[in-house]
Formats: sequence, C-alpha cells, structure tokens
Amino acid sequence: MIPSWFPDADTWSAWAQIATVGIAGWALIYARGQVKEARETRERVAQPDVVVFIERDPQNWHYMDLVIKNFGQTPAYNVRLTLPPLEVVPYENMATGEQVTELWVPTNIAVLAPGQEWRTSWDSGIEREEYKGELKSQFGGRVDFDDAMIPPKRSYNNPISLDANMLCNSLRVTTDKAKSPEKALYNIAETLKGYTKQHSGLWIYGVPGEDERQYHEQRVAALRARSRQNLRELMGKGGQQDQPTNADQEPEGNQ
Repeated sequence: MIPSWFPDADTWSAWAQIATVGIAGWALIYARGQVKEARETRERVAQPDVVVFIERDPQNWHYMDLVIKNFGQTPAYNVRLTLPPLEVVPYENMATGEQVTELWVPTNIAVLAPGQEWRTSWDSGIEREEYKGELKSQFGGRVDFDDAMIPPKRSYNNPISLDANMLCNSLRVTTDKAKSPEKALYNIAETLKGYTKQHSGLWIYGVPGEDERQYHEQRVAALRARSRQNLRELMGKGGQQDQPTNADQEPEGNQ
C-alpha cells in the first residue's frame, strides 16, 4: 500500500520537467561561457602584441639595443610609450656639439607591421661599467597600442620593465663558418670560369685532337710571320735613315 505522503505520478513528472529545465539552463550557461572564452582567445591571438625590451646587439656583443617589436599577427597602430628618461654614458653630439645624457626614444609610432621592430643602440656595457653607481639601470613604464588607426574600443597595453644590467656577466657563443672550404670553393669557381672559353682550360675530345693541333700550329705560324714582318719594317726604316739623300751628295766632277 502506497503512503499518502508519497508523490504521485504527476508530481514525479513535474519534478522531472523542473530538473530537465535546470540541466538545460546550466548547459546553456556553460556553452555560452565556452563560446565567449573561445572568442576572447581568438581575439587575443589575432590582436597586435607590442613589447619593449633590451637585446644584445647582433654585431657588437658588448652593446645593447632597445627594441620595440610587434609580435602579434596584425598591425599595431598608434604605438605610444610611457617611459622615464633612459640614461646613457655621456657623450658629445658630433653634429651639434651638445652633451647627450639620455637616449632618444619616439613617444609615438604610427604603425608596426607583424614582426616589424624599431631598434636603436642604447649603450655599451663596458662603458657603463665605468659609470657604475652613477647611471640608473632600472626603468619601468607602459606601451599602449591599437588594432586600428581609429580604434572602436579601448587600447591594448603591455608593461615595460628594463634592466640595463641584465646582460652583465653573461656568456656569448659565436659560431664561425669554416673559411678553408669556402676559399677552396671560390678557387674552383674561378677555375671553372676559364673553361667557358673555347681554347682555355681543360678540354676533352672524343676524337684525336688533330683540329686542335692544327689550330695551335697555325696560331704559332701567324705569330712568327707577324714577328718577322715587324722586324723587316724596323730594319727597313733604319736603312733609310743611314743612306744620305741626293741633296747631301756632291757631284763627282767637282771633287
């Protein structure tokens, strides 16, 4: 016998419908959150990403560069830097004669394409060591940028934290390419250039080289004939200068 307090079939059906609605509502909220998160992730991946950092100069290892680079997949517009003055080892400007104590950095860059960077040489680590304790080495700031020239929404930004001493006591490994094989290849290339001429370099004939021998014999004969002709011309001119002219000769009857 079923107790009176036990729910009947209609009550069970109503509770089942309520549970179904609750589960469906929770699933809808969860799916909406997933869609929103996916959209935000996609936007973050597609947005520009400008970073300001210090990097070792690729050519002179004891110099450090200040780099402003867009690591994003889309152009960065209206790049704006908020930084305190970046101190450098004092030097004299050769053009103006002024004493320079701060690094010039643009306050605004119109656009940076994906992968594009703005770079300038900051200072020499060796020279900064001589001014240790006199020059400030820690600098903080912020870089703001947009994903459109006229942005429809707020700007993006990244923090800036620069340490001029970050490369001190660091090791650098250089890999030089082998010069001997490279030089040998250049010599081979120069030798092969001579093979492009008909009668120079090394030639291989599929038949006896009678034609080539005749060519060299004719060439030698022509050179000898030309040499003999030049010699005869020189001797002929010398003989004409040694003989007196008719005006210089006296008649035999007057002697």
